[in-house]
Amino acid sequence: MNAQVTKKKTFAELLASDKFIVSAELTPPRHHDLTGFMNAAAIVSEYVDVVQINDHLLSRARLSNMVAGLHCKMAGMEPILQFTLRHRNRIALQGDLLGFANLGLNNIIILGGYPCAIGTDPTAVDATDLGSVEAIERITALTERGEMFNGDIIKPAPSFTVGTIDFPCSPDKMDESFARLEQKIAAGAKFIQVQAIFELGPMAQWMQEVVRRGLHKKARFIGAIFPFSGAERLHVLKEIPGLSIPDHLLHRIESHNSERESLAITLELIDGIRSMEGITGLHIRSIGAEDWVPRIITAAGLGEQLVY
Repeated sequence: MNAQVTKKKTFAELLASDKFIVSAELTPPRHHDLTGFMNAAAIVSEYVDVVQINDHLLSRARLSNMVAGLHCKMAGMEPILQFTLRHRNRIALQGDLLGFANLGLNNIIILGGYPCAIGTDPTAVDATDLGSVEAIERITALTERGEMFNGDIIKPAPSFTVGTIDFPCSPDKMDESFARLEQKIAAGAKFIQVQAIFELGPMAQWMQEVVRRGLHKKARFIGAIFPFSGAERLHVLKEIPGLSIPDHLLHRIESHNSERESLAITLELIDGIRSMEGITGLHIRSIGAEDWVPRIITAAGLGEQLVY
């Protein structure tokens, strides 16, 4: 890695290129001191094209990712901000979007978000006002025409690159799943980040359908993994709603509980994801495992893919 090179391509430029995009995830703290966060950001940013900053992860109140994103941008990084619909009505959505625009934070990934009931404040009320498709439509209209959610026009229009997440589904739910995915892309999603996986089969089958429908030509598809250092970490991840960790993987890591075996499994997943037609990027959900990012990137040979 050339430490003297500091100016990276913007995320929009990367999406417009044919390069394999590599990102890693950062989690704002549950306090107002960003020292530890920025130390973690410094570790991962040398090895990835963009950093993605999550938004009140697992419904826990954390420092605003708008603030964290600004600090990353000021440090020369290219941030993507997760934008969760769970705790924002349309007034709050627009207020944050205008704040992002003012600070030059132009990259957004839309998420529905986990219900407040699973977080640290279970009596909090979910404030979901828009679904993912409508939110993408509204942000696209804001970008293309300067159109606020009520139809008012603002000038100059802000400039956002918006994407969303999706989940590989079982064959019996393909039609329903892809109808919604196609709506997201038609609404203006430029990239689709696939939920982090621990087995390749379901995602491979899902991506085959993506390619069959030609959706990989309309948006960039980015795979994702969760790095883990051993059995204990894997059991923690298993408690996250929506994650599926197969029993054979748990048995394998419990039988060979070492960082070496954990890295081997991670690299197998990365190789499998990279080999899938239609996948043009990888997101590393390095939540609490930022120090693993350099090892993973180096071992997987991804460093040579980075674009400056």
